[in-house]
Amino acid sequence: MKLNTLIEITKRLRAEDGCPWDKKQTLKTLRPYVIEEAYEVVDAISKEDYVNLKEEAGDLLLQVLFVANIAQESNLFDLEDIFQVLSDKLIRRHPHVFGDRKVGNAEEALSVWNEQKSLENKGEEKEFSLTLPSLLRAVEISKAYSKLGLEFPSSEDILEKLQSEIREFEEVVETQSSEGIEEELGDILFTVANLCRTKKVNPEMVLNRSSDKFVERAKFFLGLKKKGLSDDEAWKEAKLLFKKMSK
Repeated sequence: MKLNTLIEITKRLRAEDGCPWDKKQTLKTLRPYVIEEAYEVVDAISKEDYVNLKEEAGDLLLQVLFVANIAQESNLFDLEDIFQVLSDKLIRRHPHVFGDRKVGNAEEALSVWNEQKSLENKGEEKEFSLTLPSLLRAVEISKAYSKLGLEFPSSEDILEKLQSEIREFEEVVETQSSEGIEEELGDILFTVANLCRTKKVNPEMVLNRSSDKFVERAKFFLGLKKKGLSDDEAWKEAKLLFKKMSK
C-alpha cells in the first residue's frame, strides 16, 4: 500500500542513519512548516493550479506524518491514534449521517456540527491559539463571543463602529502617541475582522488576494516609470493594464 510505503520513508528519514536535518526536528520546530504548507495548499487552490496542488497536499501530509512519528518516538501517540480520534469525531459530529438526526441543507448540517462540538467542550471557556494568523484569531474570538450575546445588530452597525475607530485613530495620531496609535490600529483591524465574519469572508484569503493584486500593479507601475511617466500617470495606467490582464 502506498500510504504504508510513505510512512516507512518518513520513519527512515528520522532513523539513526537518516537525514541529519529531519532527525533534529521536534514538534515545536515543525510548527512554522505546518502553517507554511497549509498556506501553499490554499494558494494552489485559489490559483486553480491543480498540478501544483497535488504536490502541496503531499507536503502538508508529510508534516502530519512527521508529527505522528515524533509523537510516537516520545510515546505520546501514533498515526493509528490520530486515525481513531478523527474517525470517532467524524461519526460523533455527523449524527445526521451515522445516526437518526435529520438535516435539510448544508446550513443545518453545520449547525449540528457546532452543536455537537459545543457538547464536547461542555461549555468550558474557549482558548484561542496564538499560533493562528492574527486576523483569523480575531474572527474566531468574535465568532465565539457573538454566540454569547456580544454581537452587532447588523453589518451596518459594524461599519459605524469602524468609522468610529478610524476617527479615534485620527485623534490619537495628533497626539503622536505610538502606544495609542498601535492600540487604535489594532481596534480597526479587529473591527474589520468582525465585518469579515458577518460577511462570511476569510480575511487572510482576501488580504492575500489584494496583496497579490498590488504586487502585479506595482510591477507595471515600475515599468511605466522607467518610460518617463509620472507617479500618478504610471499608477493609473498600471491599474488599467492589470484590469485588462485579469479579464
